[in-house]
Amino acid sequence: MRLPTRQQRHQQLIEQYVLSRRTMLALLGLACTPGLENLVKGDTPSSKPSLPANPQIPTLPQHEALTSQQERQQQLEQTRQQYQIALRLPTAVRVATLPAQEVFSQGYNKNRASLSEKIAANQQAFFKNPQSFLRLEDYAGVFPVLPLPDIAKTFGSDAKFTQQRQTGPNPMELTNVLALNYSLTQKLGITDEIFQTVLRKVYRRGHIRETLKSATQNGNLFVTDYALLDSDIVTPKENRFLTAPIALYYASSNRRDSRLIPIAIQLGQIPGTSLLLTPMDGVDWTLAKLIAQMADFYVHELVRHLGQTHLALEPIALATVRELAASHPVNVLLKPHFEFTMAINAVADQVLINPGGLVDIILGGTLESSRNLANEGVSQVFNNFSNFALGTNLRQRGVDDRSFLGDFPYRDDGLLVWKALEEYVSEYVGIYYKSNRDIREDFELQNWIQALQRPISEKGFGVASLPPRLINRDQLIDILTQIIFTAGPQHSAIAWIQYQYMAFIPNMPGAIYQPIPTIKGVIRDENSLTSFLPGVEATFAQVNVMAVIGTKQDPKAFTDFGVNSFQDFRAIGVLRGLQDRLKGIEKLIEQRNQRRKECYPGFLPSRMANSTSG
Repeated sequence: MRLPTRQQRHQQLIEQYVLSRRTMLALLGLACTPGLENLVKGDTPSSKPSLPANPQIPTLPQHEALTSQQERQQQLEQTRQQYQIALRLPTAVRVATLPAQEVFSQGYNKNRASLSEKIAANQQAFFKNPQSFLRLEDYAGVFPVLPLPDIAKTFGSDAKFTQQRQTGPNPMELTNVLALNYSLTQKLGITDEIFQTVLRKVYRRGHIRETLKSATQNGNLFVTDYALLDSDIVTPKENRFLTAPIALYYASSNRRDSRLIPIAIQLGQIPGTSLLLTPMDGVDWTLAKLIAQMADFYVHELVRHLGQTHLALEPIALATVRELAASHPVNVLLKPHFEFTMAINAVADQVLINPGGLVDIILGGTLESSRNLANEGVSQVFNNFSNFALGTNLRQRGVDDRSFLGDFPYRDDGLLVWKALEEYVSEYVGIYYKSNRDIREDFELQNWIQALQRPISEKGFGVASLPPRLINRDQLIDILTQIIFTAGPQHSAIAWIQYQYMAFIPNMPGAIYQPIPTIKGVIRDENSLTSFLPGVEATFAQVNVMAVIGTKQDPKAFTDFGVNSFQDFRAIGVLRGLQDRLKGIEKLIEQRNQRRKECYPGFLPSRMANSTSG
């Protein structure tokens, strides 16, 4: 069967995107291997760094002779000509023209081509015998070649719905009610009667003593609030429908039964007007979960993923290469963690975030809305940089306390990796900065932080919440740890498991195609829900994009820096120490996964990339 013109155009977009992105580490034998990792073969072990024949040892500029300082400045002037700046979003700059040294590697290109062939074969196989989507289960038929995501077998359960708040691609929304800046009842039309009715069914008891007040005070109530979708920056496309749902969860404090229980989903932000649904509401509840998953998809992809990793990191990469000489130790440290970031962002500009591009096809809002949400994601980070350090973010959302939320693998595994990186950065900084005075006198470093903090309107990079000057080593360690964690582990955790959850449409649709219900009982049965979901074109757009952006294409493993490797024997020793610590973390996470209800691979070091490159 020949593809219609629009489908052919869509396939061309996919191939363009794949032919400029990278694939995944194949971790054969790994028990926690989701998605497409077994389809792309890469070099997985981290190579032990060794000293080159003629090493170039990084130095601080104030310790150089005047002639060397002048040479460094000349090099920076040449670099600034190569890395000129253009504006991508009001809050985010980009490189105007991609320099040759920023393009994808041969290994990356090989993996992207291999993945592209599999994606094309999958779509072609479907259209040889196309099937209509008459039931939710029919969406499994769009995987004749690509592996069917495991979530397709269990997506309908409430347990899988809530588990995705803790181990899915977007663990960034779950917030304790105690941490909200509003009273729960101001925005959610929930009563004690509704709350207790749900718990009675879950626990199969005749009487429940817990109330909303006691559950809140005990720290057991959590929400995911997608209020951002209710703002004036988001407008639905024609024949697509958006709302800003709020979902309420109860965390059982029983150690034998530690789980997150869904209580209610309100399909909007106005209590009493927006429809409130509970697990007691049958097919209406299933639809409510679909709508909440759509909102999570939207916020994840544009705010958390695109905005707060890809687009927030490129300005920092540009400031680094433009303000720190190639021999500056901070440039040397950060360089591996910016590899391919400018290249992948340039590709996204061409085929994702452009008129008629894949974001336009998949999501429910206008292209301008998508750009606005990405801009909001960058703005949140740049205006509150330190709040996005992992530990701080967890505390501010009230999800750091294990006595309130016993099972949160994103938190527990992520903190292991963060601590290892913090120790690594601290040891590395200690090699070159023997005192706080060295920090204060490093004029390249001060120029770097000032350029980062300066407004875009004044030819800066707009990270307004950074200090205008660094005065001690602790400040530098904190900033560098957060940059490296965001570029590598954080992006890996929220990107490389996207396929497993977001490629199967009935689990996380990119858009809703029928009006958001305002009353119960309109939907006949579960099969009727397919009318709310994408048709063939948008379905394959979503499946194919998730296959691409959910697959690590850089064949290098985390801390294998390739051509960006360290040359100072002291730094190589520090890097080896990190690699050893990461091996221990890998074993510990694997042990944890054997005990968990659901395996969580997000922060397995063997699965992480060095940079935001996919």
